[in-house]
This record gives sequence, C-alpha cells and structure tokens, in this order.
Amino acid sequence: MSKSPAIQSVLIHGQALDAQSLNEVQLVLSALVASGVAISVTDSFAALLLECGVDAPQYGIQNAAVDHRPDMILSLGGDGTVLETAALEAVEGIPVLGINTGRLGFLAHLPLQGASEAMASIMAGSYIVESRNRLEIEFLGMDVDLGRYALNEVTVHRRDVASMIRISVHRDGTFVNRYWADGLIVSTATGSTAYSLSCGGPIVHPDSNAIVLNPIAPHNLNDRPLVIPAEGTLEIHAEGRDDHLMLTLDSRSHKVKAPARFKVRPASRPFLLVQLPGVDFIETVRRKLHFGMDGREGPSSAAHENPTGSR
Repeated sequence: MSKSPAIQSVLIHGQALDAQSLNEVQLVLSALVASGVAISVTDSFAALLLECGVDAPQYGIQNAAVDHRPDMILSLGGDGTVLETAALEAVEGIPVLGINTGRLGFLAHLPLQGASEAMASIMAGSYIVESRNRLEIEFLGMDVDLGRYALNEVTVHRRDVASMIRISVHRDGTFVNRYWADGLIVSTATGSTAYSLSCGGPIVHPDSNAIVLNPIAPHNLNDRPLVIPAEGTLEIHAEGRDDHLMLTLDSRSHKVKAPARFKVRPASRPFLLVQLPGVDFIETVRRKLHFGMDGREGPSSAAHENPTGSR
C-alpha cells in the first residue's frame, strides 16, 4: 500500500473527558509534539482542556485559526463526536480521524487506549482516506447556520403528540410511497448502522452508492425499508395533527412548521474519514454487532470456516 501524505498539522475536537481518558489524551498530545505536528483545537475543546487543567503551552496548542487549514482533524469521543465534527465548517475537504472514547465506534474506530502509540505512523502517512456520502437538505426558512448536511441521516418525525404523521415521498418527480408512521429516516450507507438499524433497517456497506428510506413504526405492515440509489432528489411532504414537526440532521434537531416540505439530495462533497490499514467494514460489523456468535457453540468460529461453505 502506498503511503498517504504525511501530516504536518492537526485540529482537535472532542467532548467531555474523565480522568482516565484525560491521561490518554495527554499521551496523544505528547506523541503529536514528538512527531513535530502543529496542534490547534476548537474553541469548545480548548475550554474543556482548560477546565481539566491541561497546560496548553506545554504542547504548543493554538486555538483554531480561521485562515489555517489543518492536514487532518482528530475527533476525540464516540461516533456522536465524529458526527459533531462532521458538522464543523472547517471539516470541508479535510480527513477526519475518529479516536474512540465511547463504545461501538463505527466511525471512531481507533481506541483511545493506546492511540498515542499509533500517532507516529499515522502522522507519517500510514492511513487510508475513505469518501463517505453525505446528504444535503433544502428547506425554505430553515436556519442553515446550524448546518444543512448530514453524514448519517435526515429524519422527520412527530413532535409532541401521540398520533402518527403522514409523509409522502417523490424521487425525481416519481411517486415512491406515502407513509403513515411516527416518522421517516433517510439514511446514508454510513448511517445504516445507526438510527436506521435500530428501526429495523438493513446494514449497507459504505462503498455502496445507496440510501435507505426507513419508516419509523409504520402503521401499514407492508411498509418496509427501501434501498435506492443515492443519486436523485427526494421531495418529502410531511404533515400531522400538530402544527410543528421535528426535522433532524444527525444529532441536530430543528423544530419546523407543519405541513413541512423539503428536499434531500446527495451532497456535492463527501465526508473524508481516516481509516487505518487492515480495517475492514464487514469484520468491524461482525465484531461489534456479534455476528456469527451462537450461544450453543461459544465465540464465533466464522474465521475458521471453509470459504466454500462446506463444514
């Protein structure tokens, strides 16, 4: 495998740190300094480090400069932190490495424990950059300052009432379906292991140029998740008994007036996710979601099975 470009500067964003993770973060900072990498941090992470008593000058840490574009962004937290990082304006066109302080870590796959030991090789170019599709929303009157892009999913759902809402979907002018449900998830392949999966949606390999339409608690049992090509524009009309609905882009929620009309299409620029050599999506899914594990047989022996299918 040919090496990726060496990293000269990084921007770090992260969330709350406990005592154990703070110690590991300081080891990561020291490893970056030892590699000669310039370190800047977002304002929120700078405040967090200050609160934790980290001596920023010791690591040469600077606040993020508007006119400075780092070579890589480090996201310290779980997958939710990666999604928050993906919403930063500074992320456009810059690869993001997720360092996992959480649990599953489909996006933040590098464990914080021991991450400092991997920094030297990563900064030297031992990494791979994957392009992940994003969704862009067009909604007249929505506060675009909060971001109009989603890496995982765009969701419209009921707000304060128990009754269902009605959601009509067209794709490039062709009628797709009308759902009576609690809501509708429009998920990217990346988001197929997130909210959509918890609502019974399929797992879609991130290399697939596809999206998933997944109704939330549909009244009609014939309404199943639908996988369609990512290209094209979805026109969505949602209405219900309440005069407001919730429109969610990843973890960012917007209260919108009902009936609501908006469009969802592929974003023109992808999200760039840093992966380490040897990381495989299917293996990650099998390990983190315990695919192949059978209580009658103990831990999975799938890796030892004959690839032809014979036993």
